[in-house]
Amino acid sequence: MHLFITFTLGLALAATTTSAPLLQPILSRQLHNTTINATYDFVVIGGGTAGLVVATRLAQASYSVAVIEAGGFYEDDIGDIGKVPAFAAYGAGSSPDDVLPDVDWGFVTTPQAGLNDRKLHYARGKTLGGSSARNYYTYQRPTIDSLDKWASVVNDTSYTFDAFLPFYKKSIDYTPPNNSLRPSNASVPSATNAFSEDSGPVRVSFSDNWVNPISSFFQAAWEKLGLPVANDFVSGSLFGVQYVANTINPRGNVRESSYSFLRTLGDVANLHVYNHTMAKRILFDGNLATGAVVCSDGMEYVVSARKEVILSAGVFQSPQLLMVSGVGPKATLEKLHIPIISSLEAVGQHLEDHLLFSASYHVLPTTHSALGNSTYFASASAQYAANGRGILSNPGGEIVAWEKLIHNSTNPKALSAPTHKALTAMPPDWPTFEYLIVDAYQGDNQNYIKNAPQTPFMYASPAAAIMVQQSRGNVTINSSDTSDLPLINPNWLTHPADQELSLLAFKRVRQMMDAEPMRGQWVEEVVPGRNVTSDEGIMEAVRRVAIQVFHAACTCRMGTSPHGAVIDSKARVFGTRGLRVVDASAMPFLPPGHPQATIYALAEKIAEDIIKSN
Repeated sequence: MHLFITFTLGLALAATTTSAPLLQPILSRQLHNTTINATYDFVVIGGGTAGLVVATRLAQASYSVAVIEAGGFYEDDIGDIGKVPAFAAYGAGSSPDDVLPDVDWGFVTTPQAGLNDRKLHYARGKTLGGSSARNYYTYQRPTIDSLDKWASVVNDTSYTFDAFLPFYKKSIDYTPPNNSLRPSNASVPSATNAFSEDSGPVRVSFSDNWVNPISSFFQAAWEKLGLPVANDFVSGSLFGVQYVANTINPRGNVRESSYSFLRTLGDVANLHVYNHTMAKRILFDGNLATGAVVCSDGMEYVVSARKEVILSAGVFQSPQLLMVSGVGPKATLEKLHIPIISSLEAVGQHLEDHLLFSASYHVLPTTHSALGNSTYFASASAQYAANGRGILSNPGGEIVAWEKLIHNSTNPKALSAPTHKALTAMPPDWPTFEYLIVDAYQGDNQNYIKNAPQTPFMYASPAAAIMVQQSRGNVTINSSDTSDLPLINPNWLTHPADQELSLLAFKRVRQMMDAEPMRGQWVEEVVPGRNVTSDEGIMEAVRRVAIQVFHAACTCRMGTSPHGAVIDSKARVFGTRGLRVVDASAMPFLPPGHPQATIYALAEKIAEDIIKSN
């Protein structure tokens, strides 16, 4: 996509309508714009991917629930950018200037030593729906062994793959691929058995109305290199190549997010959404959480909880809220003169995320780069406005491949000791690499719209991400005020194993691009260029272009003890009562792949635990 879209988007799609309903009208009685103290059974801080799931399930169980959300409605605030799949890249670059302020917190990392001291924008959703309203749509589940490892780490068999699977199914309304609409070389097997007939609120489907031509060559090239064609990536296996499901509503082909959970409630009175309301701190009576101080339009007031406070503010702000409220590392709290409720050293620690790096190629097939042509864009806009079909219904990345290095290497002993140790420590079915191809120019990943080449050429960007990352980061605070954003240090690419694996993955991506029939589909590697061949040159290119996959996790991680963890397997915060954390920060480790499905499932599980315990 090119800069042209920036200027034409509002005009070209101003009249765009789809058959999928807007959700805001449904919330007429749920919205609670007031600054008066109020009391509910449960207070959920954060209306994001997990928060709206928990809040909805509690409301369905007849409890009164308040949702505290700092953002608003993404459908109103950014319009079609928030709904149209092809616009997922807006505001998602690593440049600190590439921000959609109406729906994004504007987080920026500290200088990253492993990435040439770059400071990276960390796009996170500040809106109802949270980061499920800002992601790249991918719906995929982790492996059987990775979830069984979760169960072992937290000493709770309810997290094994088989026990956890019903919670994956509960949230989702699955539409199988419609292969009659797809090219014959891009057919996709159905995974109906991995879903439930009792469908949930979030629609999951495939981009059947437009399949990127480059994707079939990507699949064929990996087959040539020995990877099998997988059946699906939702049944507990991540090995091989296949098209992925997306959180796209096939009725109009628009974004689905946790916002969809509110649709199931209709116009109810026992759930109130405090939008554009900032949580300032959690209140305690002794170590019992009793509610939260919140702020709307500059006015502070108290929203109290008769039963529990559920913290779902996300991987960066859940630990921040814990710390400003007196739960966290002792030294941090003492430095800021915050009274200690529970001294937990793991709050804000153990930050994990997958790191992605890509090359960009001038290719021959039509890609999303065509949208830079004003005539093409106008035609695509008209088609999407008429029936939700065409290139705009495709998010630009629809197919992935997974590979386990130690199974593929002819000489595993050639790996360094740290890398070999990292690989052998993982469960047998845990992949080493994820490969994908983005149907557009990524370049240096700074700003996908402004930095796209102003040429008539087509571009595509093959990429890789490490699934066994060893680098760990942290989140901390330098203020007791949540209006001051937390300090985020992912510490990417500082572990020698991550560096070695990045080098191997980049070379493997080039092997795929050189395999037929893919080799016949490109003209030139534009970034970094085939003149970059040395290990040192490749690593420099990786450091220059690498970007997170927005899978940040583990900053309030689950475990069996306050020594190394923040919450137990029921998501209860150690050293407190009436307080839980339910979001990506709660995961004990980051499973392989894209965590969106797991966050939905975790929220479903903890909501059920809460209801049973009350």
